[in-house]
Amino acid sequence: MSEIDYQALRERYSPKPVPECSVCGEEMSIQRISGAHVVYACSGEGDDGYFKIGRTFADEHYEESRVTVVDDSDPDVIALLDELEAAKSKLNEQREYYEGVIADGSKRIAELEAREIKPAKGEVLVVVSGFTGCGKSAIAGEIEIAMKAIGVPVLWTNGDAEKRMTGADWLTAIEMYKPNVRIVEVNVPRVAGIRTKGE
Repeated sequence: MSEIDYQALRERYSPKPVPECSVCGEEMSIQRISGAHVVYACSGEGDDGYFKIGRTFADEHYEESRVTVVDDSDPDVIALLDELEAAKSKLNEQREYYEGVIADGSKRIAELEAREIKPAKGEVLVVVSGFTGCGKSAIAGEIEIAMKAIGVPVLWTNGDAEKRMTGADWLTAIEMYKPNVRIVEVNVPRVAGIRTKGE
C-alpha cells in the first residue's frame, strides 16, 4: 500500500477560498451552488445593496468574471486529520521521552556494571543467621555456594553448626523460624548489579 499524503488530503478537503475577480481583483460572491460546484462572479453589487457606478446586473464584467469552483471540502475529514496530527505529535513526544529514559538507564547500568567490590583477603561481606533446620537447612548451603561462587566470603554466626541443624533441632531452636541474610555494610555500596572480585 502506498503512503498516504496527509497534506494533499488536507488541501483537498479544506474549504476553498473565495476567488478574486479576474477583471477588477475584488473578492467575488457566490451566485449558484449545485452539489460540489460553486459558481462565483463579480456581481458589481456594493455593500449597501446597490450596484456600483457603471455596473449593471449580468453585465460584461459579470460574464467575464464568472468562474465555477469544485468545492468538495469535508469538515469531518479535516477534524479526523487534526486528531491524527495531534496523536502523532503526542506519540513523538512519548517516543523522545522513553528514548531518553532508556539512554539514561543504559548509562546507569553501565556505571553499575563497571563498579567492583574488592574485599581484602578473609574480609566478611555476608552474614547468615537464624537459619531453619531440617530440610530447609539446604538453603544455607545454597547461599554459601552462591556467595563463594562470586568470591564473597561467608561467615556463619554460630559457626558451621547452623548449617548442620537436624530435624531434632528445629523444634527447640527459635532462631530457625527467622532466616536472615545480611550484607555487612563495609565496602559494599547499596546498589544492584555490582560485580564482586576476590583477590
